[in-house]
Formats: sequence, structure tokens, C-alpha cells
Amino acid sequence: MKLLSSDTIRRCFAALPGHAIISADFDQIELRVAAGLAKETTLIEAAKQGQSLHKIAAVRLWGEHYTSDQYRYTKNVNFGWLYGGGAKTLSDQAGIPFAEAKAIIGEYSKAFPALTAYKRREQEAVLRSALTAEEYRSYRAIQQRMWEYRASTVEGRQARLALGIELDRLLYRKVGYAITPFGRRLAVDAYKAYAVVNYKVQSASRDIMAEALLRVMDDDELEPTVLLPIHDEILGMAPLRKAEYIAERYGMVMSTSFMGVPITASGKVYGKSWGHGYRKENG
Repeated sequence: MKLLSSDTIRRCFAALPGHAIISADFDQIELRVAAGLAKETTLIEAAKQGQSLHKIAAVRLWGEHYTSDQYRYTKNVNFGWLYGGGAKTLSDQAGIPFAEAKAIIGEYSKAFPALTAYKRREQEAVLRSALTAEEYRSYRAIQQRMWEYRASTVEGRQARLALGIELDRLLYRKVGYAITPFGRRLAVDAYKAYAVVNYKVQSASRDIMAEALLRVMDDDELEPTVLLPIHDEILGMAPLRKAEYIAERYGMVMSTSFMGVPITASGKVYGKSWGHGYRKENG
């Protein structure tokens, strides 16, 4: 059976005659939430000035005259590294050598020290909540021993592999937790403690979106135009003569702040269907 493309599915959401499909979605909400959680001042100030956080990161990594490829690498790092991906993940996603990916991540960590420290703190908190004091000491001791062996030698790789098996056994079926700014308690597998930042950012973004949807639905002018929420976007339909105005109001009502970081939303008119807007944007 042939699967429908995402563009085909989007085009199924068609406007009634005399109407247009409209939408509003948040501007880089996950990066802004991460900046707020970590108190990364460089990104917070950029958000306050309405700048692209991807562009700010690209300038910090490559300078003002970064290339399109370098910008793509930066976007990969922004999400991949923050959510637990390392050099191998970046190498695979960007199609670049492992050594180059490792160097990029090293520069990124230095460019955004608050994010780096936040990621480390959150992982440590998960491990401490998942392990007993004795187990945690064992975990740290095994990690320390791993650094004593060089991965460039056969003996070193074998030793690190054996220690890795010890870590796996220690973390097997151990579950920690994290608390979001909205009071949500999240279970986190100790074996994947690196995922905690992903969980907290995604959870907080979801709660911000839920509150935004409630505000839109509580607006007498906007509520009749809403079709459905999709991730960080609200899709609607409005008469052609009011489409631009309603889309702009979506963005205004959805916009808010989080831990001192502006969380803005931008409205747009897609046209005859949801798919028409994506076709226009993506060429």
C-alpha cells in the first residue's frame, strides 16, 4: 500500500469557498525554552531582540560570514547536542567526518557554557535520583576508570568495552525523575539520562502551547476559526477579507514569556489548503 506524503495530507485540510487556511506557530520555542531553563544569556538577549537563535549560534561558531553548510551544521548541533546527541550523531546527520563533528561540538560547548553546565547538572540529578549513594559512587568510579584507557589502542578499546558493560549492568532498569517548571514529574531511564533535557524542554514547550491554545479558544473572535492544534502550531480557517488580520491575532494571543524569555508566535495565511502554505515556503 502506498503511503500518502505529508504534503498530500496537508492539502486535505482545504478551506471553504471564500475562506483561507491560516496558522500561527511559535518561533523556535524549544531553543528559547532551553535558553530560559539554562539561563544562557547570549540566547536570551537574542530572543529579546527578535533574532534567530540558529543565526546567533552560527555566528558564535563560524563568524559573521558562515556558509549555508555551516548554518545547517549549527541547526543540527542546536537540537542534536542539546537533546543528548554526540559527535557521532552530528557526523551521521550532517554527513561530515567524526573528527570534524567532535570539534564542532567542542566549540559549541565553549560558546554556550550555561547550556553545557545545565545539561550536565540535569543528567547528574537524574542519576542521583535513580541510584543509591553506593551505586552512584560505583558509577563515578567506573567512568573515571574508562578515562584511563585510550580508545586509539586495541587494549584500550577492549578495556573500555568491558567497563561499558559494567555501567550497563549498574544502570539496568534504574529510573530517575525530573521536575519541570510547570510541576510535571518526568520519569527518566538512568541508562539514557542524557535525554532529560529533551524531556524537560519538550514538556515545558507542550505546556506553553496548551496555555496558548486555551487563550485562543477563550477569545470570542478567534475561537470559531480554530480547526486543530498541531505540535507548536494552531491551524484555523477565516474569511478571505479577514484572514491576514485573524492570523496576526493568533500570533499576538499565543505570544507569552517563559523564565524571562519572550516566546513569540507568528501568524500566516496558507491559502486554499494547509498544504498550499508549505508548498509556497518550501518551494
